[in-house]
Amino acid sequence: MDNIMDKLAQKLSAQEMIKANSQAEVESAISDATEIFTKKMDEATDSFTRKVEDALTKKMEESDSKTHDVGVQTYRNVQALINKQQEKTAEEFKELDSKLETLQYAVESKNSGLLPLIIVTLLVAGADLVINILRIFGIL
Repeated sequence: MDNIMDKLAQKLSAQEMIKANSQAEVESAISDATEIFTKKMDEATDSFTRKVEDALTKKMEESDSKTHDVGVQTYRNVQALINKQQEKTAEEFKELDSKLETLQYAVESKNSGLLPLIIVTLLVAGADLVINILRIFGIL
């Protein structure tokens, strides 16, 4: 009976060993599969990260380019407005200058016509004064 028990124990031990070996192989396969999966996931993550970074870099460059284009267009528009305003101001200045010249000419011509009038007025006033003095003294 001991012999049968030993054989049975050996069979059980062999089955347990087979089972343990199978379980070890499964665990090893799972470990290998986990390592492979982890490597693949890391590679996929790195690849995805690179693609996202490249796409973001490209979008940022496009955005910078468009922002620059809008900035240049705005600058040109502002410059055109300033030029138009300067032209308008220059025209207004020329108009004011012309009016000032006309006014100066009018003042000068009126003053030149005014001087003889003042002289005539002074002569008439002087003559009137002389006539009044002569009347006072009874000469006239």
